[in-house]
Amino acid sequence: MERQNRISERISEMLTECNLSAAELAKDIGVSVSSVRRWKRGTKYMRLFQAVALADRFGCSLDYLTGRSDTYLDFTPRRRPPFYEQLRAIMNEKGVSRNRINRETRIKSSHFTDWKNGAEPHILSVIELADYLDVSVDVLVGRDG
Repeated sequence: MERQNRISERISEMLTECNLSAAELAKDIGVSVSSVRRWKRGTKYMRLFQAVALADRFGCSLDYLTGRSDTYLDFTPRRRPPFYEQLRAIMNEKGVSRNRINRETRIKSSHFTDWKNGAEPHILSVIELADYLDVSVDVLVGRDG
């Protein structure tokens, strides 16, 4: 819940700093106003593609958006590869197996199957994986290399 609160706080801060309403943001990134309002209250988890759309709209890193960093942006975001491909590449680089992640985190084996089949992960799962693999969220999703 703490992670979701950090995301909620950041969204509220950035809306205020940019003088944007929830309705304007929703229109800009192609989601419903109720989604933005629920993200602000911390009652709804966003999917990765929604978090990327927010980070792109505000010109910030995913790590900043999720409260994992206080650095707004220190790289030029690149087009991200499919999540599963990037995750597998980092797992190989770190020498970590899917089974190990299943044992040592709350990430279930079925999540890997879903991601392999193209499903977008929830942002909280991405944060948990980034923490576990000791990489930034932006590196994990391929926005920073």
